Amino acid sequence: MMMQRWPWRGSRWGVVLLAILSGCAAPTLNSDPTATREIVLPVATQLTGGPSTDQFAELSPDGTLVAFVSDRNGTPQLWMVPVQGGIPNPLTPSHDFLVAPAWSPDGSRLAYVSDNEESTTVWVVLADGGEPARVTSGPGIVADPQWSPDGTTILYTRNTEGKADLWSAVVGDGVSTRLTRHGTVSRGRWSPDGSRVAFLSDHGGTRSIFVASLADGDLRQVTNDEGDESSVEWSPDGRLFVFTSNRTGNPDVWTVPVEGGSPTPLTSGAGNDTQPRWSPNGAWIAFHSILDDQADIWIVPASGGPASRVTDDKAGQAHLRWSTDGASLMFSMSESRTDLWSVSVDNGIPVALVSEHGEVSDPVASLDGTQVAFLSGRRGIDDIYVLGLGGGEPRRLTTNPGGTATPRWSPDGAWVAFESSRGGNTDLWVVSNTEGDVRQVTTHEARDVGPVWSPDGRSLAFSSNRGGAALDVWIVSAEGGDARRLTMQGASRPRWSPDGQSIVYLSASGDDAQSQIWRVSVSGGGPEQLTDGGYTAQAEYSPDGETIAYQNHDGEGFDIHVTPVGGGMATRLSVEAGDDTSPRWSPDGTSIAFLAATDGTQDIQDLQVVSVRTGDVHRLTEGAGVVTAFDWLSDDSLVYSLRSGSVNLWTIEVDQLLQRTFEN
Repeated sequence: MMMQRWPWRGSRWGVVLLAILSGCAAPTLNSDPTATREIVLPVATQLTGGPSTDQFAELSPDGTLVAFVSDRNGTPQLWMVPVQGGIPNPLTPSHDFLVAPAWSPDGSRLAYVSDNEESTTVWVVLADGGEPARVTSGPGIVADPQWSPDGTTILYTRNTEGKADLWSAVVGDGVSTRLTRHGTVSRGRWSPDGSRVAFLSDHGGTRSIFVASLADGDLRQVTNDEGDESSVEWSPDGRLFVFTSNRTGNPDVWTVPVEGGSPTPLTSGAGNDTQPRWSPNGAWIAFHSILDDQADIWIVPASGGPASRVTDDKAGQAHLRWSTDGASLMFSMSESRTDLWSVSVDNGIPVALVSEHGEVSDPVASLDGTQVAFLSGRRGIDDIYVLGLGGGEPRRLTTNPGGTATPRWSPDGAWVAFESSRGGNTDLWVVSNTEGDVRQVTTHEARDVGPVWSPDGRSLAFSSNRGGAALDVWIVSAEGGDARRLTMQGASRPRWSPDGQSIVYLSASGDDAQSQIWRVSVSGGGPEQLTDGGYTAQAEYSPDGETIAYQNHDGEGFDIHVTPVGGGMATRLSVEAGDDTSPRWSPDGTSIAFLAATDGTQDIQDLQVVSVRTGDVHRLTEGAGVVTAFDWLSDDSLVYSLRSGSVNLWTIEVDQLLQRTFEN
């Protein structure tokens, strides 16, 4: 590897990194992984419970306590719980934002990142409680605090105006020092003996691993390849790095000697393998893998060999950590469910329509408001179900060997159109609401998606890339046959006018290259751009065809707007903080329902209604979870799917699994 001299300045370390990152010789990949994954499933044990979000768990150095971040009191705080279970106790006041707890080496203190008092900064609190002390200050976003092995200094990253560098702060003296000056640095990690720092940087073109000596300023680029590295960690003995790389295609787990040499792949194949973690003795590496559309935890020997599966479920695991004795793993796991509800606009009282039916999604009401079609994965794959609002159980409408999406009722309620890959390619299909007979409408080798019925029920508009790489709008008879291309500019999400004479759609083909609303006559002719400025999405005709509702992003967030089809001034109807999306007109055209991310994230998404005439907003759901989709049933009621759930801490014993793997 090429050696580089790093200029240093004096500090409490005696040195300060001022990175001069340039090209280094690329290592040669000479490994040939032949891993065959074995499935052996230990049983996980829940450590925390309740409807809260518990995450970022970190075990104390002596292995007896777990620090974690939780919103169980309403807003994020740092909490502590014995590793054997018990009642969690808060260590910090409530914050709007709190992440990344890290134990000091002696277990007496915890560092974390919070936005208390100013932009994000690093704080330290005693493990037995007390008033937190701020360690860093200044502009920018800080992240990823890491204690030095001697417990005197915290290494962290600071992003200022889009440029991220390493900084250090000596705990107790309030002085922060910038260590790098090239704005492309992340994931700083101390060596086990504290003499070196490893980090990631894409200064040379790809994100690679660098290591710097704190004594003499020598900088070495450890990896240099055509892919990007991430999640670098030192081995416990300081001889190897484990990391994730996409150098051969999918993200896989690799190791490389700290002193240089050829990287060795530990995983290969179809899975996306990320976030590797060394066992305390350095013999094993646990990692996350997405395989067959499912995320789970796996373990692989650090010296190479078959990987063993630890979990096998639909729940999502995150923030993986080993116990100090290497006998178990700890992680946060999300559990959720999505149910079907209805709500009256007048009284706001929700009524459960479907529960215990798997993950339901995409509810859509028939035109007469008496039936709801929706997707459910209760049998392992999404199919269309129909629920009559007069009572009874949902009726399964499709039995699909492939994926199903976007169910849409015909105007007379006799058919439901949908997109499916049941034929091996994504095409449009229709199914009879009474007989269950399925008929394929399009058979092109391209991808046909998003069917929308014409008002007379004779045609379907849809998006397809059959004309090239980009999607455009096409029209096909509901009986099947040749499709007719309606746009030539790159377009998606068509919506018919109520009279069936024109279609509005989204396209970024204008002068500003931003997604805007366009209109074109169904009989042909040139397209007309209806909006400009910002980023526009989700266009919907009003029932009388005179106005279009849409969402527009002004640089700070999405809001709901309306604009006359014939030209004129657009009006913004929603003005609250957070993203307001997915506008839908009420059948009488007096109101628009929409989704509002009320907490500034997508963790809470409520259903709200705004009056088109007065602008008055009425919230129909109140922080109960995430409303994922909805439709109007009538002028005064809606149907919606609501996802609710929790994120809790779990542990899983792996010592027997490791013994069996070693014996084999």
